[in-house]
Amino acid sequence: MTNIKTHSDQELLQLIREHQNHRAFEMLYQRHFDSVFGYVYKVMQDRETSEDVVQNIFISIWKKPPNLSHPTVLFYLIGAARNQIAKEIRKNKWSKEQLDFIKNTKGICSTDEYLEERETRKLLESGIQKLPAKCRNVFTLSRFSYLSNKQISEKLGISVFTVENHIKRALYLLRQSLEFIVICLVSWC
Repeated sequence: MTNIKTHSDQELLQLIREHQNHRAFEMLYQRHFDSVFGYVYKVMQDRETSEDVVQNIFISIWKKPPNLSHPTVLFYLIGAARNQIAKEIRKNKWSKEQLDFIKNTKGICSTDEYLEERETRKLLESGIQKLPAKCRNVFTLSRFSYLSNKQISEKLGISVFTVENHIKRALYLLRQSLEFIVICLVSWC
């Protein structure tokens, strides 16, 4: 048997896919954990959350190893990290520092990625504009003005429960409109 350390990423994925080879998985994990963690940590700025995100990515590789056309899985992992980070954004409110970091990150590497990112942003903005007026107002105050649910409640003269419902509805509607894009992005990785 050859030394697993000399296998390419593609060979490791094949071993995982065909034989659920634990050693191949461990080698892939050791090769790429630090890079993926570094990327996620720069965005999340929270060690525990970043570790959870990276663990979820590797768990998904163990459960369903991807078929990749390029020789390294690092590009796939970074794409998966972006998707996991997006899930965290939807799940939690982010601090101004985290959002500023994302805005200032020079993460777009090619013209194609730039155009995809710009198109996705347009679709998101369009989705927000299509929300019902009250729902859009609450969502914008929550996600872009960084107001708490209680602050929004007081500002608009509605209950905190109503604020929460508007945010849930906005997230649901935005997910529905962007779900197709996410599916396409995941299948590209």
